[in-house]
Amino acid sequence: MTKGEAVRCIEDYELFDCGNIKGEEGCYICYSESNGKHMVYFPQCQEWAELTDDQIERINREGYIPKKNKDFIKLVSKMEYGKYD
Repeated sequence: MTKGEAVRCIEDYELFDCGNIKGEEGCYICYSESNGKHMVYFPQCQEWAELTDDQIERINREGYIPKKNKDFIKLVSKMEYGKYD
């Protein structure tokens, strides 16, 4: 998947104070090799979730990034440790 694609949670998943996000749309960020999960941001509750392949699906065609997500992903970058040491 591409950073910024719209995805939907398709399984029950309790996300902090947001409750169950099954059926909710999120913004795809990246895949983590270390835990085998996808990082997805859910703007309606301003929270991040780590979801497996079986827990998400694309909403649009592959590679399509909605304008609202384009604006958001410009602000998101990977944390770099030791960058300012």
